[in-house]
Amino acid sequence: MLHHHPGGGGRGERHRAPPRRPPRRRGAAGRAPALTLLDRVRAARPDLDWETARPRALPALRSPAVPLKTLRRALRRAARPVLLVNDGARTLPRDLPWVLAELWEVGGRPPVVVATGTHRESEAAARDRLGGLPVEVHDADATRAHVALAPGARIDRRLARADLIVAFGSVEPHYFAGWGGAHKTATVGVLDRASIERNHRLALDDGARPLACKGNPVFDDLARIAAAIEEDRRLLAVNHVLDDDGRAVGLGVGTWRGSLRRCEAAARARFLHRVGPVDLLVAHATGPLGRTLYQADKGIKNTEAAVRPGGCLILSADLSDGAGPPRFLDLLARAPDLATARAAAQAEYRLGDHKAVRWRALEARGVRVLVASPRIDPALLEPAGIEAFASLEDALAEAPPGPGRALLVSDAGRSVVLPPEPAT
Repeated sequence: MLHHHPGGGGRGERHRAPPRRPPRRRGAAGRAPALTLLDRVRAARPDLDWETARPRALPALRSPAVPLKTLRRALRRAARPVLLVNDGARTLPRDLPWVLAELWEVGGRPPVVVATGTHRESEAAARDRLGGLPVEVHDADATRAHVALAPGARIDRRLARADLIVAFGSVEPHYFAGWGGAHKTATVGVLDRASIERNHRLALDDGARPLACKGNPVFDDLARIAAAIEEDRRLLAVNHVLDDDGRAVGLGVGTWRGSLRRCEAAARARFLHRVGPVDLLVAHATGPLGRTLYQADKGIKNTEAAVRPGGCLILSADLSDGAGPPRFLDLLARAPDLATARAAAQAEYRLGDHKAVRWRALEARGVRVLVASPRIDPALLEPAGIEAFASLEDALAEAPPGPGRALLVSDAGRSVVLPPEPAT
């Protein structure tokens, strides 16, 4: 794992293949333990100097990591409060169901709205996930369920009626909005589809990058929408930085900007790595992000800056649900180069087109992109010009020969890898 040093970066932990592999320990059943990802890449490509990166472990805060007195007081003073939480596609604090139940009773049983964005989640699934509380799930396609808030932004009516919105968020890197958190829960999470599509079109701009707020048009637009929300109601943001078990390692409560700012140091310490340039990068996408190519692509966007021009990037994921929305592959098939892809997306943007444009932009830097998945048919990706392999080992064999510098990112959906900052 990359080690933290002041400034939010880290130097890689280098792994050279040993001259002789020691005997493997065998378990109770007499079987050798499964190889780790690092074992596999080292065995497949011993000619490379391997480093690794994954979210760092940080000390957990005392549970529940929520200022309950502050939240209770705000709810008691409100006439029309709403509790707003993320859907199951986002990381949630493991003690959130207990906290919500407490606040729900104190606040007079206000609506608990699940912010889904354009995702889908049933009320039954959300209720089970949140400890049995009655919930109301946002639907971006329910036109009459939204009202105009600001130019280009229509918001869920339930939030428009509220005088207090308590929005819970998890501060993690976002591959084009800079950071995720309660500000995204309260904006993208509860806008209608057209409003979300208009915002995401801004991701075609080169300033839309992970961890970037300044000069990022997507972040600036979310800030504009959040400001419109705050004109007639209070938006109280409760942000956490979470470890792998859903325990809080960072906390920020207050305005959305202040809450995000208070979490940023912990989020950078946990998710940001300073490495590069590397000749070969393996971005391994896990969990929900690893189910489709469309989602796993976030692992490419979070790490591609560390790959040198002319290098190679391998996206490794299960892809059990295939490629995802067909528009992504369709645009890549119609646009074999960056100029064509950008022109097509600008002429008639559809949600997710920025992903195809960024894919072609990476290739325009001379980076070869390979996909390793045991579950997807390579023939499905071939018309889009994507090289796919049935195993990580097969993809590694196809990568350029060493010697060279290589990086394995074992949770690429949440880890951001950037080049080292220039020496001052």
